[in-house]
Amino acid sequence: MNKKATITTHTILNTIMYLLNASFQTELGKKLTNRGIRGIIDKDMSNIYKLIVLSENYFVIFNVEEYILIVRAPCKIFLRIGLDEAKKDLD
Repeated sequence: MNKKATITTHTILNTIMYLLNASFQTELGKKLTNRGIRGIIDKDMSNIYKLIVLSENYFVIFNVEEYILIVRAPCKIFLRIGLDEAKKDLD
C-alpha cells in the first residue's frame, strides 16, 4: 500500500472509532448498550466464568458463553457449578 492510502485508511478508521465511542457516551447509546450482551452479563451475577485466550503477545478475557457464541461452536452440554462447590473441588 502506498503512503497516501495508508494515511487515508488510518484517518477514516480513527474517525469511525471516535464517532462510535462518542455515540455510546450519549444517554441513548448507554440504553442501547444495556440491551446488548454487555447488559445481559452485567445483570447476571454469574459472570465469574472467564476464559483467557492467549495468542503470541496478546491476550483477551472472555465470558465463556460469549466465547462460545463468537467461535460458533456451542457445547452439547453446558453445566455450571456454584462457587462453593468449585472451592471444594480445589481443596
